Amino acid sequence: MMPEENKIPPLRFLYILFMFITSVVSVFVLAYGKKLLLDQALCLVTLFCAYWVVFIISLMHQRRIGKFTYNDTTYRNLFLVTLLSWGLIILTNFMPDFFGPIMLIGFLYVAVCDSSLSLACCIFMDLLFCFITGKNSYVLYCYCILSIFGILFAYYLKEQRHEKRIINYVLIAIIQFLMPCIFYDFSYGKLEFSAIIQFVGLAVIYTVIIYFGFRFFVFMDDKEETIAYETYVDDDYTLLQDMKRFSLGEYMHAKKVSKLAKNCAIEINANHMLCACAGLYYHVGILDGEPIIDNGISIARNRCLPDPVVEIISEYCGISKKPSSPESAIVQIVDSLVTKVEAIGDTMESSWNQEMLIYQTRNEFSNIGMYDESGLTMNQFLKIRDCLIIKESLL
Repeated sequence: MMPEENKIPPLRFLYILFMFITSVVSVFVLAYGKKLLLDQALCLVTLFCAYWVVFIISLMHQRRIGKFTYNDTTYRNLFLVTLLSWGLIILTNFMPDFFGPIMLIGFLYVAVCDSSLSLACCIFMDLLFCFITGKNSYVLYCYCILSIFGILFAYYLKEQRHEKRIINYVLIAIIQFLMPCIFYDFSYGKLEFSAIIQFVGLAVIYTVIIYFGFRFFVFMDDKEETIAYETYVDDDYTLLQDMKRFSLGEYMHAKKVSKLAKNCAIEINANHMLCACAGLYYHVGILDGEPIIDNGISIARNRCLPDPVVEIISEYCGISKKPSSPESAIVQIVDSLVTKVEAIGDTMESSWNQEMLIYQTRNEFSNIGMYDESGLTMNQFLKIRDCLIIKESLL
């Protein structure tokens, strides 16, 4: 019987169907009035269907490897982005050449999926739009380059989602102004002052829309991330129940590592929900036995755990790979300490002994460069130490 996490719910198929219908209708809206011959219409349908098959395969793969952490909610948002993107493409059809809000589409897609899928969708839309509407090559070049710049900017801003420097958006406005100007000049052989003024106005308008719209989608993404992690750390989640049935001791160990790692992450402003989830499933490979790391990665991927969690599991105890993030270092530190305390038992009664154990563990792993690639600073380690001694207890 297929595991519950591997089933594709009807709701997800419904969103995929909506995306397909939206795309098909949009293509025919663009083609309306172009007086296509029957064979041309069939070629257009074949072209679109080929794209759609590859798109769905890529979409399923992205979900399989954990790029779509939130499943149905991400598919819902992807449908919304598809609807808005095709709406912008149709709007572009009624605007003068080079005036379309193409960069916005890149930001929309990156807000809900990874950059590679975003690039494929945006470039395909640009090609299809210019092909159907008969735009010249300079319009195509302009829109493709705007899509590429939009995706690059969006990916950077998504990764630096707490970065609020206005210079980022000034650069976006400059690119949005310069690209149409350059290709307008190539296309018409001159750049009129009236066109420059219009391009300035559009650059400001599009940048303001990007600023508020992209931040809204990223906020929704953050909210769904929290909801997703809460699902994975819930006691009723099936994988956690499997761990409990396998070994009550292992289950209690995982719960303790999860709680302590989460609180330590809060102390240094790291991703505390990631630490809670990764700490819970750090030893999940034990369910299938050796090799624990490979089996842990396989189980995590099969259950569609978030990609950052899978990464931390792959860095289990620093055996194959050293911790590559502060969150991974936190989970490794806490797991090592809890394992040692469980081995020592009731002989460790004072906070002083706990502090000595923490320093001993830290020095032991620091000497072999365990945390060299994690980005964990000494100041952060001291905060983690204080959290484990003063606010928490390893016992």
